[in-house]
Formats: sequence, structure tokens, C-alpha cells
Amino acid sequence: MVDKYIKSNICPLPWTSLEVSVNGSVKPCCLYKEEISDKKRLNPYQLYKVYKSSTLTDIQNSEYMQELRKEFVSGSKPKGCRSCWAEEDAGKTSKRMNSLYKMRSSLKDWTPNSKPSLKFIDFKLGNVCNLKCRICGSWSSSKWAQEELSYNKDNDLARLHLNEGGWPKRYPEFFENVKKVLKDVEYFEFTGGEPFMIQQHFELLKYCIKEGYAKNQDIHYNTNGTHLPGPEIFEMWKHFKRVEIAFSIDDIGEQFEYQRHPAKWIEVNENMYKFKQQRTDNMQFQICTTISMFNVLNLAKIALWVKQFNPEFFYVNTCFDPPCYNVQTLPKRVKSIVTARYYNIKEFKPTIRYMNLFDGAKVEIDEERKVRIIKADVYRKEKFSDTFPILNNLLKIYE
Repeated sequence: MVDKYIKSNICPLPWTSLEVSVNGSVKPCCLYKEEISDKKRLNPYQLYKVYKSSTLTDIQNSEYMQELRKEFVSGSKPKGCRSCWAEEDAGKTSKRMNSLYKMRSSLKDWTPNSKPSLKFIDFKLGNVCNLKCRICGSWSSSKWAQEELSYNKDNDLARLHLNEGGWPKRYPEFFENVKKVLKDVEYFEFTGGEPFMIQQHFELLKYCIKEGYAKNQDIHYNTNGTHLPGPEIFEMWKHFKRVEIAFSIDDIGEQFEYQRHPAKWIEVNENMYKFKQQRTDNMQFQICTTISMFNVLNLAKIALWVKQFNPEFFYVNTCFDPPCYNVQTLPKRVKSIVTARYYNIKEFKPTIRYMNLFDGAKVEIDEERKVRIIKADVYRKEKFSDTFPILNNLLKIYE
């Protein structure tokens, strides 16, 4: 079944999954380019918010989602799914393909004619975070929102992100209401923000244990590695079918610290080993590396470190936004160097193919890249050219 749908355009997520975004809106998955709206209302459409009256079941059965499913059944490639289509065109394993593999047991009898059933929930429960990663922003990090407001107190968008990203604290009733749909859920994904800073989600897990759901449920975390949960959390995780801890590690040493300010490499590295020491039989340790213009010249170093850490799974992600950090927008001379140096590293071959699939280099993108980097450098008292001297010589961020 899996191979049949992988060779088509079908994605099971519009039938089985929802992503609760950091601002309380909802999408079919984390890479989808639009938020689900109530199309029955007059223009402009009203976005669904999980902390308002609509339940996740209502949203999954909405007119918007019905139309999206019809697009897939007709053989179309929905525009909102363009990130997956771009990765597949480059020979990468997309989220669509990965989901088919990951959910293959629960999809055994599934067809595009099946009724929607919520099996997978990606919870981004607000934007509370202690880091300001360079490829992130105020939409996913409260610390980033505070920094952007320091640049400009009249930054209405950053203020909106800071306010909307705090919805879990203002609407605790959501955590009671959502319990009604947890019975059939087989897979939770907790990202953020930083999920280990969002204590409310542990209450949902306790509820699943109490009701006897946990033994049939998998949990996946994407964590920045700066927080080590207490022993009681490791005990709680024992009740679940499987717990995946994916550490977001985009580089090592000082270059890691530059990209994930103000994390300390030695502390994150130590926490990862502590996780492995305290692991239970149902836990799996993973590393997720997002390739952007910042680490594109460090692929060999990253691959060597990952091999030494020996995770059960190594996932190579792609930075799509902002465009100035997307590797497709790098100058051709940089792409040529990356391709010549690293194409033989098997983990990064699909990423390099994706990089070379499209020439997105533009003068205005180069300028935006330079402005963004220098603005953050000045505020944080860092300097791109000191941390990435070779890349700086190529990109001329500092001349």
C-alpha cells in the first residue's frame, strides 16, 4: 500500500492529521503553506483557532479540508503542499513520503475514500522558547519576538506573534477540550517553541496514561537540547508505545552557538548524553539537522559528529523560509563549491540536488541576507565573519 501511494501524489495527512500552530491556528501539516479557514464566512475568510469554539474534529471535517482532500483524489498537486513537491522533484524523501512510511501500520486498510479520522496531532503549543535560532523568528520563538521589538518598538507583527504565541496560558480550557479527541490518536508530535518548556502538554500525556491510551501511542519531540526533563518524566514516558527524542542540531561548536543563540554547545552535548544514559527501552534518539546557508559549508563536519553520536535516526531537513537563508538562493559559485566538496556524503545528496534544482539567486535576496545577519550581529555582539570566515569571503556579508 505504501509504495502505491508514494508513486502517486496522494498524501494521507489531510485525512488523518492536524497541526496546531504556535498561534493557535490549524494546518493539515507543518509544511503546508496555508492555515485552515472557515470558507462558509464572507471574505476575508476567518481562520480557525483551537482556543475558540471549534473542535479539532470540526476543523478536520470543515469545507476547507473537504476541498483539499478532493484535490488529492483528483490527482492534483495542491499549491499548499509545494514544499513536498519541491523536495520530491529533487529526489528527497518528503514529509508526504515519510508520513506514509511512518503511518503504514495504521494506514493498512486506508484508502482516499476512507472517512477522516484523527490519528496524528502535531502540537506546537505556543512559541515559548529560550533560544533565538538564526533560521527562526518571532512566529516560533518568544525570545525572537522580544529581540525584534528591541529593534523597533512599533513592530506590530512581532508584537502580534508574542501575544498570539502565549495562547496556551490564556486558554487553559483547550487542554480539557482536546482530551475528547485523544482516544484514537496514535502519534503525537510536540515541537514549539521548545516543548520541554511547555508544561501543559505533560498533563495531556498523564491523561492518556490514566485512560489507557498511552500503550498504543507514539510520541515525537523536536527539542533544542537545552532542557533535561526530570526523572518523573522519563518514568511517565515508559507507559507509551514509543518515544522519539529528536535533537535539532544544525552545527557543532561555536558555529552551533552562533546559529542557536544563546545555547551553549557543551551543555547541549552533555544533555544529549544524559538523555541516552536515562533512556528506557521504548525510547529512540534522533538528530534533525536543518540545512541552510549558515551550515552549508560544514556538511562533512556535521556528518562526522552525527556518526560519532550514533543516533537511531538522522533526518536532514530543509530551511525553506526566509528565502535568503534557503540554499536555493545562494550564488552559483557557492553552490559549485558545496557540490564539489560534499556531494559524495550520502546523507546530504538529496539536499544538494534540491539546492541545484532552482537558481533563486537575486541581488535583492543577497541584500536581505546581509541586512538580517548584520542587524542580529550588532544586537547580539556577534560577527558572522569571525564565525564563518570562508563563507563570509564568498557571500561578502562583511567586506
